[in-house]
Amino acid sequence: MPSTTHAYTHVERVYFPIAIGVFAVIVGVLFVLLVLGARRARPGKRSEALKLESAYAIALAGVGAFLLWTTFRAEAPIDRTVAAPGLRIHVVAAQWSWRLEYPDGVTIDAVSSWQPPAAAVPTGTEVEFSGTSADVIHGFWVPQLHFQRQLLPGYTTSFDLIFEHGGMYGGTCSVFCGDQHSQMHFRLQALAPASFRQWLAARSAAQAAAATRLAGSARGPTASAVSERTVEPPGARAA
Repeated sequence: MPSTTHAYTHVERVYFPIAIGVFAVIVGVLFVLLVLGARRARPGKRSEALKLESAYAIALAGVGAFLLWTTFRAEAPIDRTVAAPGLRIHVVAAQWSWRLEYPDGVTIDAVSSWQPPAAAVPTGTEVEFSGTSADVIHGFWVPQLHFQRQLLPGYTTSFDLIFEHGGMYGGTCSVFCGDQHSQMHFRLQALAPASFRQWLAARSAAQAAAATRLAGSARGPTASAVSERTVEPPGARAA
């Protein structure tokens, strides 16, 4: 899979000069027509230039076809996913939160926040995201990678991303989804593969310890109550 940043840059380098050229032609033609029209003593008669108009239409159609071909040529490889990615992450979008689930059970939840917790990803390898929505349409958008995909309710969208450089990549929802849409952010921290494995192991251990503490606190009051009933002296309730 090619880099999304490189693909975007390639398309931009094609579109930008053509856009400038089309703009310059339109402005130039309008200027000439205005000058010629201002010099006329009387309004000119209506005339037809079938050959010129046909050439203009053919040129515009050719430019449009070329841009369409360039876009699909750059986007088609990005839409393909590799058979064996370096990491798979399941993404669940909801109003107004993101949940990123790793294969070993580690989860990162970003709930309606401008400073969400970072979910780590390894650099230099394909990371496959499979995303869905729990309610309405959401947009998984990573501006630094020039990448956006819509996540739909009841449907799983899969795509690969490559993080060539380490660092923090901010993400947000690109589709208006309700009152707190503006706070629906997530963050991806690209780490070297060794650092990523350390992060994942530490996160897994911390999550397991938290689950153990939670289970212990849930059992604690019940065991204490049983102990108090056991040592209660006879006749205490009657007294």
